[in-house]
Amino acid sequence: MRRFFAGFAPFAGAAAVLLLPRAACAQEDRNELLSGKHRTMESSQQFAYELRFASFEPGIDTNPSLHGETPYKTAFGGSRLLFGMEFDWEALRIPNVGTLGPGFGIGYTKASGLATFQQPHANPDGTVSTTSGESTSLEIYPMYAVAVFRVDVLWRQVHVPLVPYAKFGIGYAIWRASNELGTSNYNGQAGVGASLGTQLGLGLAFNLNSFDEYSAKNFDDAVGVNNTYVFAEYTRSDLDGLGIQADPMRVGGQSWTFGLTVEF
Repeated sequence: MRRFFAGFAPFAGAAAVLLLPRAACAQEDRNELLSGKHRTMESSQQFAYELRFASFEPGIDTNPSLHGETPYKTAFGGSRLLFGMEFDWEALRIPNVGTLGPGFGIGYTKASGLATFQQPHANPDGTVSTTSGESTSLEIYPMYAVAVFRVDVLWRQVHVPLVPYAKFGIGYAIWRASNELGTSNYNGQAGVGASLGTQLGLGLAFNLNSFDEYSAKNFDDAVGVNNTYVFAEYTRSDLDGLGIQADPMRVGGQSWTFGLTVEF
């Protein structure tokens, strides 16, 4: 028996030498798995998509031609939910800074209320009413084309999950005022139109990849999503006509916008 083990010893030593590199590789793979290292190259990043939500009140009542009257506030009260989407092309990556490219957004909001009389209305019972029983509504479809500058160097190089950004460009909104019979008509003028102006956005995004980088990298490997963010943005659209339109209805405004962004 001793001779058997003595004869087997050289083979066991050779086997150990051959298996040692494989064991080392297996341990390295295990350590890599536990540490969340990226096992593949990051996919290319060219685009960003946003879902956007804001408490929005159009600046209709700020028009100087109203001489202090507040038709929007009188008819509809305060703010309404504005839902929107934005698609950006991150056309240029500036080394050690961030990305720059064009973006396009579109949204929708609607305000409804009881129609108001131009003059107080005397009822048969002797009371006076300022509102009628007929409902009225205002629908706004804001759109814009902007240049988008995202500064993601903090996340990429310092690993701080904050990405400040800025947007500036042209805003355009289609609007429609209607009642129970359809599109409103006042003195022969249909209650539908469009307003042109400028669009501005200043925001800060928080990168959700920081919570679980390993899962985020596997998600990138599987579907190509590089980063996922939640964001807060100060948004302002000044739809005053840009000197091209004569006294457009000012359906733009300013608001705090919140939402979700994915880069891919």
